[in-house]
Amino acid sequence: MRPPASKQPKPALSVPKQLKVQHPENEALSRFFLEKWRTMMQEPDGLSENSYLTIAKANRSLCAAKEPIRTLKDFSKIKGVGQWLIMLMEEFFADSGQDLPSAKGKKTRGPKSYLPRKNSAAYAILITLYRAKMEGKEFMIKQELIDAAEASGLSRDAIGPNKSKAKQSYGKDWYTGWSCMKTLVDKGLVIKRRSPAEYLLTGEGENTARDCLSRSGLDDSAGPRPLMTTSTHNAPAASQVQTPTYCAKGIICCDSDSDSEEPYEENAPFKVKGLTTDHGRTDAFSIPPISPQRIFDMQSASIMGSTEFNMLAMPPCQSNEKFLEAYEVVFILDDREKFGTRFRSIAHIIQSQIHVPVEVRKLPVGDGIWIARHRKDRTEYVLDFIIERKEVSDLDGSIADNRYRDQKFRLKRCGLSKVIYLVEGDQSNALEGVKTACFTTEILDGFDVQRTSGVADTQKRYGHLTRSIIEYYDANFSTLAEPSHVCPTYDEFKRKCCELEKKTVPQVTEEAALAVTKLYPTSFLLAQAYYILDGDTRAQEEMLTSNVVNAGASQNIFKLFCGGG
Repeated sequence: MRPPASKQPKPALSVPKQLKVQHPENEALSRFFLEKWRTMMQEPDGLSENSYLTIAKANRSLCAAKEPIRTLKDFSKIKGVGQWLIMLMEEFFADSGQDLPSAKGKKTRGPKSYLPRKNSAAYAILITLYRAKMEGKEFMIKQELIDAAEASGLSRDAIGPNKSKAKQSYGKDWYTGWSCMKTLVDKGLVIKRRSPAEYLLTGEGENTARDCLSRSGLDDSAGPRPLMTTSTHNAPAASQVQTPTYCAKGIICCDSDSDSEEPYEENAPFKVKGLTTDHGRTDAFSIPPISPQRIFDMQSASIMGSTEFNMLAMPPCQSNEKFLEAYEVVFILDDREKFGTRFRSIAHIIQSQIHVPVEVRKLPVGDGIWIARHRKDRTEYVLDFIIERKEVSDLDGSIADNRYRDQKFRLKRCGLSKVIYLVEGDQSNALEGVKTACFTTEILDGFDVQRTSGVADTQKRYGHLTRSIIEYYDANFSTLAEPSHVCPTYDEFKRKCCELEKKTVPQVTEEAALAVTKLYPTSFLLAQAYYILDGDTRAQEEMLTSNVVNAGASQNIFKLFCGGG
């Protein structure tokens, strides 16, 4: 009789590692999946070899997917994914907003309609088609739709391809936001017809677009409505201002830095989102209507119920004077803008496209501003917009050496309400710090972050912004200009920026200044600390150096106090 065979120990299973994810949108899902996998391996019973291999196969398929995986339904189509893994990942897709595959034998309440994720390409395309239809445009062709959707600012990712990389790109680089059009057609939201292709909304597509607008807080599903400019609390009916049909599209009077679901909304500054043009009619613009709860008083954002109101700063206005009759708008580019050898030609191209003068000057802050030059006395007033352009590579470098924080601080203090932060270049392969910087700049700093794929796209965006700003001022000038909120002259703007510059110390960021004042609450204590090290200049220069205060900032503070060097 044979002795019973001894139980073989489980083979040692290797710890799973993060694989390269082909589509950027799937990175968070991949990390979550990997964490679940590792957690199961650490449990007392661990994983069987078969279960381990099943998960490994699904993980490889997930990472290799070239399409975004946004819902459990998308996840269920991945090779190697079964009901067990679907149940395991329900937590990740809890808020995906799409029907989930049901377990065998369980009844469902019926399929839910497809609703694109907020700020996705599909979301932007649906809203763009809907707005065009509301303006009487039944369909749009491909490039027209791409341009309008990108210019709307509703999508966080580029919709059209980056033509500068098209020849050498392959694999994931070929994916663009336009790929979602297949899903929209398959879901019955968009119809594609004729050649060249025309795209139009179905009835279900219109309903879905209205749902998207409602979620975003920019609900213009009810058609054109008056632009309200006062707090809705105790505001008199007389303070409601009706705007003409054609004015700056996407200039939104709201109390949010971002979308209505963000926690930072309360008391946030007046916001400009998605300045766009109607490509089917280059001289036509419209302001998306605003839901009443998103309207506030600029002069006292935190005091609900104030009956006073203000919008953007306006140039001086004589009675019954029209903006374009009194003023000529000029787009000013900073002479340090890095467009390479094409710099002068780009200024000329922008001018020829929008038929607006473009001048090159040395600006005290920002890369571009818009001025209103009086046609008679030639006085120049700075309109309430400023733009800062950053290439992805330059943004990465400025984050590393703290220029990024310093530049944002100067933009906030320049006195202009609407700060547009334009990030140029392919962000799909950018470092995590760049993506985080874009997010915090929009959500925490209240800037209007816009993205372009390259120089040509930036040039086009400058044109859209300029036209929209002109139309906005032209539409609101006579009724909304008030003496209490007049645009500064160009000389006043420069003087203020220069005075602020004199009050700052090079390389000393806001965080660095706070760190120093925490250690030395008064200038006397700081001077006393320098006095103790008197005679050792190097020690004095390095005294404040820390993980928050870099060596250059420490040295500059020492020079300010002691006149060293």
